[in-house]
Amino acid sequence: SARLGSTGAWQSGILYIFYTSSALLGATYIVKQTGSRNALFLGMLMYCFYVACFWVATLFPNDKEHEAQRVSAAYIGAAIGGIGAGFLWTAQGAYFAQSAEDHARRLRGPVSASTASLAGVFAFFYLGEEVALRLLSSFLLEFRIASWSAIFGIYTAVTVLSTLAIPCVHNYPKTTMNDVVERNEDEQDGAEQTTTISAIFYKVSAALQLLVNDRKMKWMIGLNAVFGFTASFLNSYVNGQVVPVALDDPDSKYIGVLSSWVSTVAAAMSLVFGRLAPRTGKGPILILGAVCFFLVVFPFVVQPDATQYGWTALIFIYTMHGFGRSTFEGTLKATFADYFSYEKEGAFANIILQNGLSGAIGYILTFSLLCDTPSRYCIEYKNGTLHDVLTFELIAIASAITAVFGYLRASVIFQQEREEEHVSDGGEPNNDTTMLLEQNDAGVSA
Repeated sequence: SARLGSTGAWQSGILYIFYTSSALLGATYIVKQTGSRNALFLGMLMYCFYVACFWVATLFPNDKEHEAQRVSAAYIGAAIGGIGAGFLWTAQGAYFAQSAEDHARRLRGPVSASTASLAGVFAFFYLGEEVALRLLSSFLLEFRIASWSAIFGIYTAVTVLSTLAIPCVHNYPKTTMNDVVERNEDEQDGAEQTTTISAIFYKVSAALQLLVNDRKMKWMIGLNAVFGFTASFLNSYVNGQVVPVALDDPDSKYIGVLSSWVSTVAAAMSLVFGRLAPRTGKGPILILGAVCFFLVVFPFVVQPDATQYGWTALIFIYTMHGFGRSTFEGTLKATFADYFSYEKEGAFANIILQNGLSGAIGYILTFSLLCDTPSRYCIEYKNGTLHDVLTFELIAIASAITAVFGYLRASVIFQQEREEEHVSDGGEPNNDTTMLLEQNDAGVSA
C-alpha cells in the first residue's frame, strides 16, 4: 500500500469495505455450508487475485498515461480480495476453535487453556512467515536484485502454492445449528427457528445476530476497532508519509525492515503471551495490547513533525504496534473462542466486521481529512495536498481507551453468565471473591 501511495491507501480502504461486508452478509453462510477447511480454500483462492493485482498494478509505468490501468487493477483486486478475506478469516477462526476443542478433548484439559496455547502457536507461525516475506522484499530492493514488480510476482506465487496446500489439511465436520437454535429459543421465548428459510437466514446473518443478541459482543468492539484504526494509521500515514521524510527514504526501502520488525516482535510475543495467558488470564494481556496501540499514535499528537523522528523513535513506535498486534492475532481470538463458543463463525465474523469497518474508515480518513492552511497538525503529504492528521489520531486514541473499558465490562458479563449456568446446572452460587478470580479466565473479577 505504501508503494502505491494514495492509490494504495484507497485500495486498502476498498479491501476493508468488502472484507467487512462479506463478514456481515455471506461469510458465515459459506463457512457453515462448506465447512471451515473448504471455506479456507475458497477464501485463499480469492486472495490470490488480490495479491496478483498488486503485481499487475506495478507492471504499468508510473505515469499519468497509465494511471487508469494501475488504479483499475488495484481496486478490482481489492474488491475480490476483500470478499475472500472475509471468507478466509471467518473460516480460520472457526477452524481454530474446532482445533482447540479437539486439542482439549485429547488432553482432557480445559478448552480455555487450549485456545490460549494454540492461539500463540498460530500467531507465531503466521507472523513469522510474514517476517520472512517482508525481509525478502527489503533484501531484494537493497541489493537491487529485483524490482517491486518482481517482488509482487514472488508474493503471488507464494500465495498460490499456499492455497494449493489447504486440501491436505484435516477436514473437521461442519458445525451444527443445534446449540445456536437452543440458545436463541431460550432468548426469544421459544420462537421457532428450525425452518429451512430461517436456518439459511441465520447462517447468512449470524455475525449481525450475535452482535445484536449477545451482550458481550457490543463491549468487545473497542478491542477490534483499536487495531483497525492503529493499523491503518501506521500503514498509510506513518509508512507512507512519515518514514520517507524521517529516514530520507523516497523509494520505501526501509518499509520492509520496519514492517518486518513489527511482525518479528508480534511473533515472539505471541509465544510469550500464549504461555502467560493460562497463568495470568487473557484480560491483562488484552489491556496491555490496547495500551501499546495507544502508544503507537500518541507520539504523533505530541510531536507531529516527521523531520523530528529518527530510527530510535520509529523503532519504539513499530515495537509498540508489534506488541499490540500479537494480542490481536493471538489472545483476542482465543478470548472470542471462549466467550462465543456456541457460535464460532458468527464470533469470528464479528472480528472481521468490527476490525474491518474501523480499518476501512481509517484508510479513508488518512486521505480524506483535508485542511487549507499548513499548521502544526495540517501536514503536507508527498503529493502536495494538506491533511488534518489530528482528528484521525484522536479517534485512534479514543478507541484504545474504549477498548479497555469495554473489555472489562464484557468480562464481567461473561463471569455472570458462567455463574448463572453453574446455578442452573444445580450448583451453588459462588460468592467467594478469591474463587471468582481463579475461575474467571478473563483475568479480572466480576
